[in-house]
Amino acid sequence: MGSTKKKKDKQKDFQKTKLKVGKEKAKASNFTDTSFTAKTISLPNQRLVKDKDDIVKRLSLTKHHQSSTRKETLIYIEQHLPDDPSIYKQILNSVCPLCVDTSRSVREALVSLLKECAAKQPGLIELHSNSISLFVHSAMTHINPAIRNDSYKFVDILLEYGDDSFVKNSWIKTIKCFFTLLHWPLNDSKQLSSLPSTLNNDDVKSRLKILESFNRFIKSGIEENMRKKAEVITVHHLTGLYCIPSTSNPFESLKLFTNPLVTTSSTSMQCDDFKSRRETFVDLFLTDFNKNVSNLVKQGGQLSKCGKELQQLVETICD
Repeated sequence: MGSTKKKKDKQKDFQKTKLKVGKEKAKASNFTDTSFTAKTISLPNQRLVKDKDDIVKRLSLTKHHQSSTRKETLIYIEQHLPDDPSIYKQILNSVCPLCVDTSRSVREALVSLLKECAAKQPGLIELHSNSISLFVHSAMTHINPAIRNDSYKFVDILLEYGDDSFVKNSWIKTIKCFFTLLHWPLNDSKQLSSLPSTLNNDDVKSRLKILESFNRFIKSGIEENMRKKAEVITVHHLTGLYCIPSTSNPFESLKLFTNPLVTTSSTSMQCDDFKSRRETFVDLFLTDFNKNVSNLVKQGGQLSKCGKELQQLVETICD
């Protein structure tokens, strides 16, 4: 009996159980339900990484060896500019060296970024005009012609958003850079200019843009005083003597409250007011300016038109 019972128990393991009609098979003890579906959760107003921290991490990519990466980084920064003004100094310190970038697309992206920064934070460009102008002057005197031809775009940004500080602190240096950019000799230099005798259409267009930028720079420097005088309502003709001085060192001529200059270079001189800018232009640049502009007028065409506008502008300085 015992052996027969054991045989029946063994046979049960190999027998298929008959299911009743409409009844499902019993689930195993280790059964796992896989009928679920995954769903994504969208949080458009919440981010795991803050914009400020993300931008700081991406600033190092402005030194990447691939130009496409540098361009994409500038575009990303422009699209995610924060409202916090404390980070903008770090942004400018990282992106301004790209003024002399060899890639044209990177320089164009930088121009767009600087304009967006100026629109987002008014007064930012004027506050950092000294540091920005260092790279702009480097671009204006760069060995690469493409970089030189695009440098006027950065000058225009400084004139549009920070002309007061830029003109005061970089008046002489910027004029010298414009002379170099236009291949104009200074101080009766007999060295021949490297400018070709015949210019193609692209060279003429870039030269016109540079001359227009030069015109705006000089106009911004000499019309500042007149513009401010028009905005002030003077009650008495001696009222200006008792107002707060408009220059940074009003007692410099008396050698009061000023530090002596360490360098004797005229390039580092500051021209705080209209009178000082006019005098430095007449003393240092007027003779060479008239000579080069006269040659420009003789060429005819659009370049001659720009030359005549510069002549008329300089005549207002000498009057």
